[in-house]
Amino acid sequence: MQRIAILTDRLVLANGLSRALASSETEIVWYRDQHGLLNERAIDAVVACVPDPVDFTAVIRRVTASPLLVLSDEGHAATCLNLGADVWAPLETSPAVVAAQVRRLLESRRQRPAPSPRLAVGDISIDTAERRVMLQGKELELSRREYDLLRVMAENRGKALSRDAILAAAWGPRFVGEPKTVDVHIAWLRQKLDGSGLRVTTIRGLGYRLDVMSMPAPKPKPVAQAGVMGRPTPTGP
Repeated sequence: MQRIAILTDRLVLANGLSRALASSETEIVWYRDQHGLLNERAIDAVVACVPDPVDFTAVIRRVTASPLLVLSDEGHAATCLNLGADVWAPLETSPAVVAAQVRRLLESRRQRPAPSPRLAVGDISIDTAERRVMLQGKELELSRREYDLLRVMAENRGKALSRDAILAAAWGPRFVGEPKTVDVHIAWLRQKLDGSGLRVTTIRGLGYRLDVMSMPAPKPKPVAQAGVMGRPTPTGP
């Protein structure tokens, strides 16, 4: 069952969207203001028609990565899209067209390619099918969130990821919560990665990056020097 939130104080619009989006596999929830929506714990998509769409887009993108469609006048379109809205549509768009766009957004999320069943990074091996993490032949004891966090970081090793992106990928786009949740779990994960050849680097003002630490090259062994004119080097008195 997918859960779609409609945010608007326009009763006619809310009723039209509810009818257009209704199906046996969809639950529709309607909010007149954003306060109720921000208390949701699991939302698959949001359709918003609010007095200040720019402010709302900025707020909602700090708490969830669920697909967001914004209905507003054209003057707000570019800013909303730059702030993270997936789709912008003019106010006069019919509920049927809005519903079709929302379904397409949800379908595109479902069609994302599955991750590789095995990941190797540093001295860590991750079996995504069994959700097991091995470090030099020994299994690491990770919580569910720590495992999901490590998997996402490993899949994007070397890339700077924002807290919002990590939250969406590890907790799921339906999750509604504070990005600071990521900081707590990163601190726990760092302790368990000691000796793994991996480092979680903090990117100030953005988020984190998983780095593979390079190992120092082994020092070359000394080579015995030959004696002058090909004579053996003396080894005794």
